[in-house]
Amino acid sequence: MHADLNDWGGRLAALADFEAPPGAWQAVLAARDAREARIDRRWPLALAAAVLVATAGLASWLQSAQRALVAGAAPPAVVAAGGARAESKRLERILAQLPERRSMRGSTAFTVAELEDRLALLDDRLSRVTLEPNAPERSERLWRERVDVLYSLVQVRYADAVGI
Repeated sequence: MHADLNDWGGRLAALADFEAPPGAWQAVLAARDAREARIDRRWPLALAAAVLVATAGLASWLQSAQRALVAGAAPPAVVAAGGARAESKRLERILAQLPERRSMRGSTAFTVAELEDRLALLDDRLSRVTLEPNAPERSERLWRERVDVLYSLVQVRYADAVGI
């Protein structure tokens, strides 16, 4: 094995001297710098494209939620007595589709908390009213009131999600 290495060494020593062309090393460095500059420009462009796609997707999603809210949004007072439960379910689905915000203005958070507390109170009353003798009339009134509160909560949460 050592003989092969010595043989290669002899062959390399027999080669003629090589003169590098003038400016060759500077050309290599310039080519490397140009390649790195192209790579450095790609990351901000890729990041900007990703942000644009995410923003467009979020805007489209919020517009579809708004269209769904407006499409079936007969004013809550107009909801027929039998349709209050169906309207309540529809508003709850819309509310579930709205994004949860980790932070919001204090006044918005207070309003959301108040509306959610009113919903909890109405749900409690609805669970108790079934035991009363005049339950149907009172129950429908409570369901209509629940729809009103849910409608307000959807509007507040949507306005917060859109950033109004």
